[in-house]
Amino acid sequence: MKKLLVFISLFTVLSSNAQYFETGQDPASIKWRQINTTNFQLIYPDYYEEQAQNLAWKLERVYDYGNYSLGYQPKRISVILHTQTVQSNGLVAYAPKRSEFYTTPHQAIYPQDWLEQLAIHEFRHVVQIGKINNELPGIIKFILGEQGTALVFGGYLPWWFIEGDAVATETALSKFGRGRFPSFLMEHKAPVVEKGKYSYDKAYLGSYKSYVPNHYRLGYYMVAKTREKYGSEIWEKTLSRVGKKAFSLSPFNKALKLETGMNKVQLYNSVFDSLEAEWQEADKQFQAAPYEIVSPPAKTYTSYQYNHWLNDSEFISYKTALNRIPSFVKINADGKEEKILQPGFIFEESASYRGDWIVWAEQVPDIRWSHSGRSVIRFHNISTKKDVQFNPEYKAFAPALSPDFNFAVVVECDFSNNNYISVYRIGNGELIQRIQTKNNNYFFSPRWINADEILAVILTNNGKRLALFDLKTGDYKILIEKDLGELKDLRIDGDEAYFISSYNGKNALYSYNLSTGETNLVFEPRFGAEDPAINKNGNIVLSDYSADGFRLIQLEKTLATPIEQIGRAEYKLAETLAKQERGIVDFTPQDTSRFISSSYIKSSHLFNIHSWAPVSVDPDSYEFEPGFSIMSQNKLGTAEAILGYKWDMSQETGQFYAKYRYKGWYPVFDINASAGEQASNYWLITERSSNGQLLKDTSLVRYTWKTSDVSADIYVPFNFTKGGYYRLLQPEFQYSLTSYKKDKSTFEDFPAGNYHSLFYRLYYHQLLRQSSQDVFPDFGFILDCNYRHSPNGTKGLGSLTAGQGVLYLPGILANHGIKIYSGLQNKNKGEIFSFSNVVRFPRGWGNADNDKMSSLAIDYKLPLIDPDLSLGVIYLKRITASLFADYANLKGTYTNGNNIDTFDYNISSYGVEIMGDLNFLHYYAPAKIGFRTSYLKEIQEFSFNFLFAIDFTSL
Repeated sequence: MKKLLVFISLFTVLSSNAQYFETGQDPASIKWRQINTTNFQLIYPDYYEEQAQNLAWKLERVYDYGNYSLGYQPKRISVILHTQTVQSNGLVAYAPKRSEFYTTPHQAIYPQDWLEQLAIHEFRHVVQIGKINNELPGIIKFILGEQGTALVFGGYLPWWFIEGDAVATETALSKFGRGRFPSFLMEHKAPVVEKGKYSYDKAYLGSYKSYVPNHYRLGYYMVAKTREKYGSEIWEKTLSRVGKKAFSLSPFNKALKLETGMNKVQLYNSVFDSLEAEWQEADKQFQAAPYEIVSPPAKTYTSYQYNHWLNDSEFISYKTALNRIPSFVKINADGKEEKILQPGFIFEESASYRGDWIVWAEQVPDIRWSHSGRSVIRFHNISTKKDVQFNPEYKAFAPALSPDFNFAVVVECDFSNNNYISVYRIGNGELIQRIQTKNNNYFFSPRWINADEILAVILTNNGKRLALFDLKTGDYKILIEKDLGELKDLRIDGDEAYFISSYNGKNALYSYNLSTGETNLVFEPRFGAEDPAINKNGNIVLSDYSADGFRLIQLEKTLATPIEQIGRAEYKLAETLAKQERGIVDFTPQDTSRFISSSYIKSSHLFNIHSWAPVSVDPDSYEFEPGFSIMSQNKLGTAEAILGYKWDMSQETGQFYAKYRYKGWYPVFDINASAGEQASNYWLITERSSNGQLLKDTSLVRYTWKTSDVSADIYVPFNFTKGGYYRLLQPEFQYSLTSYKKDKSTFEDFPAGNYHSLFYRLYYHQLLRQSSQDVFPDFGFILDCNYRHSPNGTKGLGSLTAGQGVLYLPGILANHGIKIYSGLQNKNKGEIFSFSNVVRFPRGWGNADNDKMSSLAIDYKLPLIDPDLSLGVIYLKRITASLFADYANLKGTYTNGNNIDTFDYNISSYGVEIMGDLNFLHYYAPAKIGFRTSYLKEIQEFSFNFLFAIDFTSL
């Protein structure tokens, strides 16, 4: 029983917000439908009927394949389809249990239909978590509901296993998958060969100093190599033990020990020692053609991509780095670099050039709906600094300028996943032409050959193919029937079409002659290459991958090796995985029968109770108290509710409470109610006579009173993010009523009555995006204005007017930052109670009642060191320091005997905060821990504070 209580407490601390995990909302105008198959419930917009029918069939096809190597057939799960978002993603969540598909494909997908990719990958997650739930002791599910399963799954399984197992499955159950995708595989190969393997903590938990491939890439090697050596059943046994032994401290490690004799750290070392030896040996056999490095040297991981010759001696590239915000830069023959432009969020592989023009597709979120958004096609002239843009009709990617600079071709995808190559007039954004293939193939990397012909990559059932499109007729023809694996980054130079292909196992440079039809290998890199740029003299610049990012190289000699003389790549690890599965999922022979569909009425699905707990949970503040709570969240993520009872141990009183939040309309509605008792103490003075003397006794008497509270909050989160800035405008209005009533123990003068209050707020922030190593945004500001007052009721609370602002500025050195805070407030006190202070006090000082207050604070924050240091159960990634100075002026009144006096005094503090960015117990969610030392000038004392925070949003 003691173990169970520890388990519950740990759950509440680590996952109190998990039951409210939601990804956002779809537009309120959408009418939803549903399909219920044997194993899935699909929930989708009504216009997506045909695609939903097709996807339902594909999911059922995947079912018997995706569960095979884990030996578990999961129960039915809901799949929600987000069709209007410009993002491409998928996820599986528990508490509440569901999967979500973001149906828009992107330009960097591997050669398989996007929805098929999602079906295989996300279903494997369904199997993983279903198996944990099936093996879990019933007492956990009885006490905690679905969140008990979520806790064990997310708390005990490392994310490299969760995603690595899904990537291994997508690779084994298809002809492609990321395990056959060299750009996915090379990110570990390059640093291991050039620098040696990282420690387990660094490889899994990341670094501020170095680029570390994500847990998908790490996980593929860990899961696949372990399956290769010990068989696929090792992970089935591991999941079984994790579920059955949920009360043990480290069931995942224990399972690995039993099967392999190694824990996860030892297993990592074993896997990557083997890979290092294999890769080092292969690297010794490689001989690259001569080239010259033309990008400037960098102190940290830096990549140059999307390249273009501006003239014979200058070229343009899109630069990303750990210590810099992404930007387009110009590099001259001497290697000097000049920043041209800092764009907004560019879609993957969606930037190109012609002449002096840069053109890219930029993501713009919807003002209100997270699961919506649009594409903007933007142009910038390097010479004239002129900017042009137009809004395409649908979600658009991979723009390219026509030879006469008057038109742009883009890849488009509408809400129903109809795919097009579309031509727009640049001046007014007029749609000129739209081409769709008979099989609705998806398109990549379109490029103009001339005014009437476009070269593009299309996705077929057999992989990616190079195709030529005739704009006059709308017809196309496949130019290369051979499966070249990955196929991207088209460039045209006369009769030669250059592209990147993974045919020989690396992303290498190839060419196709439009006249002769010959295909040749032009350059094979050491690890991988992308984004060729060819000038009029035939000089080629490439992005060449290394352990320190994509550097730029200029080829001094190119090959002309016919593709017939090149061996097709073999992915032995992927083939081993495939042999351990039931076979490749065949999506071709579709059943022509249709599933029954019906309306999915939003108003009938506002509540979905999924979890409960023997503690009172506040998911907004990550707090818990003795009591109980019942949690609800609907599948569309528009309605959240919590009902519970909490016991205040210090007061020895309890309250029932209910909270409901609805996000399905343009404004968000937040309703809260509570009722119960509160308690406090007062000093009771009594008189008694003793031996003729009058004596006074003072005693501390406990009293209670009944309290109830109701509040309604309405706000609209307007998202105006555009370019490089995050922008949010949020107006808010709140009404609250608090009622205090006496009971038998309440003293006579207790201020019983009804307290009404109204709250008006206007919040706005505009913050420049940050690089990985930035401690603050280089520029940005926050404005927060609010007014509270008590308009009526038996008791008044007075009023409070307050305004706060934050300004961010760059520091002296890169990645340093300055934060300036200022606040003003004016308070009119109520008869008995008043509103709490809004403006912050200098650090180290406690709150004090006042009528007027002004506050000013400045922080200078800088990174001190990035040690990437493992200290037993702690992995320390970064240490930062912040020097601060705070000041405040307080004015007000106080009672001095029978007189009312005024005060006007200043308080200040100066000090330093030292914080460490770290992870505990190999847990993926990062934490911050540190201390603050403040000198309080006016009282000449020091104050010391312990600081701690943990970020669950990274999970």
